[in-house]
Amino acid sequence: MKAESRSEVGAERWDVFSRFRASGVSLFASGMSVFLLLLIGVPVVMVILMSLRTGFPGETVPLTLENYVEVYANPKTYQVLLNTIIFAVASVSVTLLITVPLVWILMRTDVPLKKTIYVLLTVGILVPVFLRTIAWIILLSPRIGLVNKWLQQWFDLASPPFNLYSLPGMAFVQGVSFVPGAFFMLAAAYQSMDPSLEEAAYTSGVGKLRTFLKINIPITWPAIAAVMVYLFMTSIAVFEVPAIIGLPARILVLSSLIFQSTTPTTGLPDYGTAGAYGGIMLVLGLVLAALYVRLVKQGKKYTVITGRGYRPREIALGRWKWAALAFVFLYLSLEVFVPSLVLLWTSLLPYLQLPSAEALSSLTFKHYLELPSHVGVTPFINTLILMFAVPTVTMVLSVLVSWIVIRTQVSFRGFLDTLAFIPHAIPGILMAVGLAYLGLAYRNYFPLYGTIFIIIVAHTINWIAYGTRTTNSVMIQVHRELEEAGRVAGASSQRVLWKIVLPLIAAGVLNSWIWIGMLSYREVTMSLTLMTRSNVVISTVVWQFWGSGWVPQVCALGVILILFAVTVVGTVRFALSRIGEIGSAN
Repeated sequence: MKAESRSEVGAERWDVFSRFRASGVSLFASGMSVFLLLLIGVPVVMVILMSLRTGFPGETVPLTLENYVEVYANPKTYQVLLNTIIFAVASVSVTLLITVPLVWILMRTDVPLKKTIYVLLTVGILVPVFLRTIAWIILLSPRIGLVNKWLQQWFDLASPPFNLYSLPGMAFVQGVSFVPGAFFMLAAAYQSMDPSLEEAAYTSGVGKLRTFLKINIPITWPAIAAVMVYLFMTSIAVFEVPAIIGLPARILVLSSLIFQSTTPTTGLPDYGTAGAYGGIMLVLGLVLAALYVRLVKQGKKYTVITGRGYRPREIALGRWKWAALAFVFLYLSLEVFVPSLVLLWTSLLPYLQLPSAEALSSLTFKHYLELPSHVGVTPFINTLILMFAVPTVTMVLSVLVSWIVIRTQVSFRGFLDTLAFIPHAIPGILMAVGLAYLGLAYRNYFPLYGTIFIIIVAHTINWIAYGTRTTNSVMIQVHRELEEAGRVAGASSQRVLWKIVLPLIAAGVLNSWIWIGMLSYREVTMSLTLMTRSNVVISTVVWQFWGSGWVPQVCALGVILILFAVTVVGTVRFALSRIGEIGSAN
């Protein structure tokens, strides 16, 4: 009886302890929800608030719909909206025309040099979009384009044959830049496809191209549709290509129009008009994000992996192998080789000129040697602060959110997960404009405007969706038994997270930390929108050089940016692979 009473007392104590721990976890989850709601919601509220006000931030004025009346009564608004949609559709079309065959070739066939191609695709992600855009302008501009000049000389043409300053030119450059990201999004769907369907087609005498069109694409259509919506959502929000190519040609899209309103070349910023235009972008982003989530959920119904002992096998291309390899390297030339070589060539010249013996004799490192005096130390320090602070803060928040969503039984964990995903639906330029308005109008409560910390906040909000998606996928692989063993041993939830869960997901967290750091390193839209004299970073210096017409200096700094990014990621990847080899050997 004494033993039974002791066991009952122990059970009661454990039950009380479990309830106390559950209430503590629930309280912590509530605090995280409130924090994220403020972090994400306040800039969005600022965008809505500034759309309902006229005048400069901080002025006490009544709320009004005047900005909306002015914007939506203006025919220019609908032309800009049409340009935005055409640009987005064309960009997505260019991306898919390259990505779908590329994924099939690399995931389903025996094409050679796969490891090298994967590395080059990663390099394509690291090269900033604005640098590739500048390289294509140097090649295809009707005024200074090297390709246009060469063709005019060679064929005695009266006018340049190519004009990059157009909607098709913008869509081409943007579409090519989307390919690496789209490739990695579609790779899993093609890699896991049951080859028996293709083999049945080949046995029936159907060719590879017809099989690709009639079997591969229909089966992976849910994944392709999700990528299409994701890219369309991104195309509406991008700024670099529309600004560098579109603004000089007076081709406006929503992102460039918002930037023009908040950072005009002359006069005062018009935050009210920017907020009214931002409302269109915000609604489009949220609708497309909801559609994307729905497509991803529906895509799970289309299973291509069965339980009948299937094993993915590569398709032998035979005599088509070299044609497939030529297609891959044609894309890599457009994405990596040609832009990088153009930047390098231009950076070594005193002025832009076609390749020739005279040009080769005038090569110089002058522009590289002059960069320290032109740039200064502050942009490099600010960039390093971004590269370490943004991924650290983002991954701390991501791990905590993912732990609540994946490892706890809190009733509102689904809401928290959705809340963490919402920043992906909010364009970065809109988030930056909201933070700028917050800093100007309420500087006593948010004294970060003009500092590097406001850019850190903007970047953290922007990439928390990426951080939580990656940590969710890693944390879900850790079995609950390990945590339960820690709790049985008397460890608190915090200690279990720190001593058990975190070490097991450390590799995935570190990988995401590196990528977010590199994303902050190459990001220009939010940094440019929030830029003042004291928080300039390297990417905005490149932008300023380009605006001043310093083409060789831009290219020299661009080459350094690319080399630094490739070196950092390559070194970290090599170190991680060595650590993995040592671990497996032990």
